[in-house]
Amino acid sequence: MRLLFIFLFLLGQPLLAQSAFSDGASEALAQGVVQFQQGNLGQARESFEQAAQLGVQSPSLHYNLGVVCYRLGDYPAARQWFSRLLDSDDRALAAYNLGLVALADDRPGEACRWFEASLAASPPESVQRLAEQQLAQLDGPALLLAERRVDAYGYLSLGAGYDSNLSATPEDSASNQGSALGEVVAAGSFDYAMDADRWLSMDLIAFARHYVEDGDYDQQLLQARFGVMRSWGPWAVGVRPVVSRSWLDGDSLETRWGAELLARSAECLPAEDLRCDVAFALEQVDGGDGYQAYDGQWYQLKAGLGYPLGDLDLAGEYRLELNNREDLDVPERFVSVSPTRHELILEANYQLSPELALAGELSVRQSRYGKPHRWVESGMLVERRREDVLTGVGLMAEYDLTARWLLRPQWFFRHQQSELNEYDYRQHTLLLSLEGVF
Repeated sequence: MRLLFIFLFLLGQPLLAQSAFSDGASEALAQGVVQFQQGNLGQARESFEQAAQLGVQSPSLHYNLGVVCYRLGDYPAARQWFSRLLDSDDRALAAYNLGLVALADDRPGEACRWFEASLAASPPESVQRLAEQQLAQLDGPALLLAERRVDAYGYLSLGAGYDSNLSATPEDSASNQGSALGEVVAAGSFDYAMDADRWLSMDLIAFARHYVEDGDYDQQLLQARFGVMRSWGPWAVGVRPVVSRSWLDGDSLETRWGAELLARSAECLPAEDLRCDVAFALEQVDGGDGYQAYDGQWYQLKAGLGYPLGDLDLAGEYRLELNNREDLDVPERFVSVSPTRHELILEANYQLSPELALAGELSVRQSRYGKPHRWVESGMLVERRREDVLTGVGLMAEYDLTARWLLRPQWFFRHQQSELNEYDYRQHTLLLSLEGVF
């Protein structure tokens, strides 16, 4: 892609009054400009990032960092720096530059939307002309041809950590036994655009966790989702058949099959930047040998919102889950595995720097089981309905090693209080994972 004179024009301007910053910050800014002019892009980026760490936060510096990252091919970083200017007086130019980043990252549909956003922001004449030229090149058959292709994405996570309280499933009574663990998560996503408004999608997920001290709690999962999606104004809507199978210590636990109806949008009213999504899923569940009590139906309704506040991103989700299972009914004992659940999850993600993000999560889940549990105790029949309240808190960080790899340390704490004491538990989980996107 051709280099645009407007990038060079921006970098050639004085960044700001040098006296406004410390000597070290001013020197870093000056060195960055010189190194860029000499073609030393890596050193220029280091100097500009050093200036940012020393307290310089200006539109010019953000532009320069966006330009350098773009020239280096680090498109996620370039997108982050240019996005910081969307709420400034330079919104039109920022949107145009984000369109160039999307083009370089082989996302013509996204690029088209950014160029249109630039024109909608009343840009200067020079930027308007460039945006119109880009849209003219992308319009019609060229855009359709560019988007009628397969987009493939991959994800891999290798993790190790410690779980303080093992259980066969999250709803079982806990063992009060801890163990070191290792886990692998692999996922792939494939999209095929049939035209500008419709596409097919497929997601594959594989998960395995091994506990060093007790392999009886080892877990595995395979899941596949196939979707037919289409855009409807700012919304994407579709239906996805789902098939999954899980194992516990190598033995089949559950096989699920069903479908999910979903709709999502990045521009929900009343706020332009408000993200929202809603989904309804229904699945038939077949338990493996020894787990026939889990046979039955599972239903879930989800609704979520997300909103960015500069470097802070807030999100929340509500889930309603219904179960209609066979339940465990044997002589002198009945155990319900058919809960109705209400769950609320709140998340916050803060971009501390281009390489480091911090996140936190709070959750609460209330479960009420369909029929009272029954058992014989001291010769007497006892009957009591199970109700649980599970609260959780999590802290994590993401540190970018490269444009595709990051380190993620995580800590989660969960506390369940139940009307049946055997289901009370506290659990700490520590995990350090190396994650890559392809």
